[in-house]
Amino acid sequence: MGKQRRGKIIKKNAGWRGTCPVCGRPRLRLAWTKKDDEGKVINICKLCYSKISTNK
Repeated sequence: MGKQRRGKIIKKNAGWRGTCPVCGRPRLRLAWTKKDDEGKVINICKLCYSKISTNK
């Protein structure tokens, strides 16, 4: 895993841990970004990001 997704760097970002808005799983790292239907950027978990990026 790349170093920009772990350790001190991720903890500097606000809202780095929480419930994923896509799958609803609690207490995850939300380090990956996605644009929702309205065009806003939301943070999602690693599993949802991999599912979205492989389905393109």
